[in-house]
Amino acid sequence: MPFQYKGERTMTWSVKERKKECEPDYLFQVFSEKEWEEYPFAGEEKLQWFRDARLGLFFHVGISAVGGVDIGWPRQTHKLPDPGQGTVPDEVYDSWAGQIKMENFHAEEWIDLAIKGGFRYVVIITKHHDGFHMWDTAWSEYKITNAPMGRDYLKELIDACHERKMPVGLYYSQRDWHHEDYEPVDAAIAERSENIPFYRIKDGQEWRYGKRHPDYIRYLHRTVLELMKKYGKIDILWWDACWFGGMFTEPMWETLKLEKEVRKCQPHILINNRASVPGDFDTPECRVGFMQRDRAWETCMPMGREWAWTGNGLKPWEEIMHEFLYSVCGDGNYLLSIGAMPDGKIAPEETEYIIRTGKWMKQYGESIYGTRSGPWNPGNYGGSTFRGKTIYLHLLNRPLQEKLILPFPTEGGKVQEITCMSGSMPDIILEKGKLELTNICIPETCVDLILRIQMENEMELSLQGIDVEQPLDCFRKEPALYGSVLAFCGEEKKEFFCDLGQLHKATGIHGEFRRGKLALALSADGISWETCNTGEWGIGKPQLILKSYEAGMESVGKTARFIRIKAENEMKNIEVFGF
Repeated sequence: MPFQYKGERTMTWSVKERKKECEPDYLFQVFSEKEWEEYPFAGEEKLQWFRDARLGLFFHVGISAVGGVDIGWPRQTHKLPDPGQGTVPDEVYDSWAGQIKMENFHAEEWIDLAIKGGFRYVVIITKHHDGFHMWDTAWSEYKITNAPMGRDYLKELIDACHERKMPVGLYYSQRDWHHEDYEPVDAAIAERSENIPFYRIKDGQEWRYGKRHPDYIRYLHRTVLELMKKYGKIDILWWDACWFGGMFTEPMWETLKLEKEVRKCQPHILINNRASVPGDFDTPECRVGFMQRDRAWETCMPMGREWAWTGNGLKPWEEIMHEFLYSVCGDGNYLLSIGAMPDGKIAPEETEYIIRTGKWMKQYGESIYGTRSGPWNPGNYGGSTFRGKTIYLHLLNRPLQEKLILPFPTEGGKVQEITCMSGSMPDIILEKGKLELTNICIPETCVDLILRIQMENEMELSLQGIDVEQPLDCFRKEPALYGSVLAFCGEEKKEFFCDLGQLHKATGIHGEFRRGKLALALSADGISWETCNTGEWGIGKPQLILKSYEAGMESVGKTARFIRIKAENEMKNIEVFGF
């Protein structure tokens, strides 16, 4: 079985100093004051459009579409320092470069769909870890214009974006498992490790790259600058080889030198933080980032279990929308990934999701576009955004005690009016500096309940925000990651069984147990069962997180309809969390 990293896929944040909440430490690259001050940030003025946009669409398309597998990762050879190996032999994966046709690809249709979906910018894969170039580069023959497609896929998409005034970002992976000169870690003095940064240097030697890697660095600089000079205005450069506890470092790419040249070519450009330098914004992956108002960030998420199209099904649309809303309420953006079928069309199920999103944004987009996070910090209940004198309260889950008390901000003055944008109006009491909500009902047909609160004065951004106190377990502390309660049983018994009615992504089990053995099993059809946990549990309220593997990494959630728990002794108050 190929090695799989057992950890949440979250990527790296850039910080100036280590804070107590910066755990685990391999996710937070710390820069000195000097390094931070000398980095050529784009600045808040150039970031404004990005903060206002809130929603982006990520086109994960490459030769993997021919095989109907995810992009890059299934290729067998993963060069150091990347761990493990894929399931598709290199010669098979690479042969798809001679088969990709995308005969029904029409760039205008893709960008029109993005606009219809309410997306305010797009990011396009130019080259993933598999090394295939999706543009007509002068620096390699391994490219889309030499494939049966024979067209400059990237140029057509960028032109369609420019014609429609859609901001466009280019994803470029510094990793390249196909390029013969790529060797950021010298394999002669290094060996693989199961622990971050996934390699160790032998015999006390110091890190160095391979002898031919300087040629790869020159190639990398040439191709990136070609992209910056050849296709007109580019709004975002999206790297993908983050620091991750020292796995990748700046000398492997000579990033600072290259980024200075990039900014000369594209003075307005925004650059993410996945190149071991601070970058203009952070990029949590496959989870919603934490609340952060002093630095821009963007959560990237696949629409299904994989980044590219595979036909393996999608997450529930409501789950995607909750991830999106928690991102915005935390002052971040949401970049949603889709792929394309082998013929170049967007799959009908992905198209349907995008259209549903667009309809929602058309009706409720005023609570999203051009807003900032606050005044209340996000939590299990949901979150809030504001613009000018208007606060938008997004209620995603009913509070445990059937009551939500929100300490009211003072800078906005008096409340002028409260209206309900979606769902039904709860009972509201406003007194003594608090807003008290009861009789909160969120219909199943609603993504969330939105209240529009009109203030007397304009609101101001607070970096700290206002915390909303709620009795929380670990699942309720991170609802964007674990969802809400799907099933509950308060009775005291030794066996728990539930039918969720349809397939869901179950993320966790919470309950009160006595000491003894416990067995948990999940099933999609009630016939075939997967045992998820068997062992000795102590007295108390265990919180079992359910995880599955995706693209070589572990992520939260298992797809199931039926859940069965058998205990040696009585248990009660069992809750199943998920989406």
